[in-house]
Amino acid sequence: MYTIARLMIISVSLVAYTVAFGQQININDGTNISGMHGDELNAEWSSDSKNLLFESVHNGSSRIYLHRLQEDTVLCLSNLDYNYRNPVWHPDGDKVVFDSDKDGADYLYVLDLNTNEVLPMFKRKIKCRNASFSASARQVYFTGWDELTNRWEIYSYDFVYNNLNRLTDIKLGTSDVDVTTDGKQIVYCKANPFKKAYNLEIINWYGEQIIKFDRFNGEDPSWGPSVFKIFFVSDMDNENCELYSIWRDGSHLQRLTFDDASVACPVVSPDGTKIAMSILTESDWDIFIFQIEGYE
Repeated sequence: MYTIARLMIISVSLVAYTVAFGQQININDGTNISGMHGDELNAEWSSDSKNLLFESVHNGSSRIYLHRLQEDTVLCLSNLDYNYRNPVWHPDGDKVVFDSDKDGADYLYVLDLNTNEVLPMFKRKIKCRNASFSASARQVYFTGWDELTNRWEIYSYDFVYNNLNRLTDIKLGTSDVDVTTDGKQIVYCKANPFKKAYNLEIINWYGEQIIKFDRFNGEDPSWGPSVFKIFFVSDMDNENCELYSIWRDGSHLQRLTFDDASVACPVVSPDGTKIAMSILTESDWDIFIFQIEGYE
């Protein structure tokens, strides 16, 4: 493990109940947990904040890894015969959901960590990727390919009733879906390739718009553990990709990083004590973990 001798100040303000905590974090105090050849992205915390999944892309191939914080070890979970991408934890805690083109098209799969068995997430004829779960395993939310309109939309699937529902109707495509732990609100990224712009939007689990953030570019959104704040990446200040946060009602927009290094895929641990994100180093993207003040 090592750190990069480059200074970056992150002012992280997390909300717990009605109390706000603020903290500045120096990159020299963070830990680079990957340091591999290639790009490490798409970190995802386990519910107990003790393990971190991430994706590594090297020479066009994608693998997923598990970093155990207490043991300070990294374990490859992938089958080397095909790509594993965008890993997330299944709510039961001993399975990992990922997407892969192993059968010729993007689809969601489940890896059982006890048996190493890989099975399709469900049996539906739809290209799908970027899964997101609430605390319940009843529904999964994801980006799915609508063959009638030829674009990526946000879908939900109900495992109890075997229902597949399209939640959005965005002409230029969607990505980066993330659902709150209670399953009531979904944030995602809307693309506008003609303007080279990306905006964020929040909808409810029926697909009804709650709020859209269209006054700035925003990508890689993720909910904070209090589901009161969204963390995302933007170049809105004519800088490299920097870390920002905004309250879910659209107020309190705050820039959190001030450095010449780009950041991506920010995610706060469920216990509120750590933040992980990818940072573009001199060679490639690496994942750093920073300690932050937890909730009281």
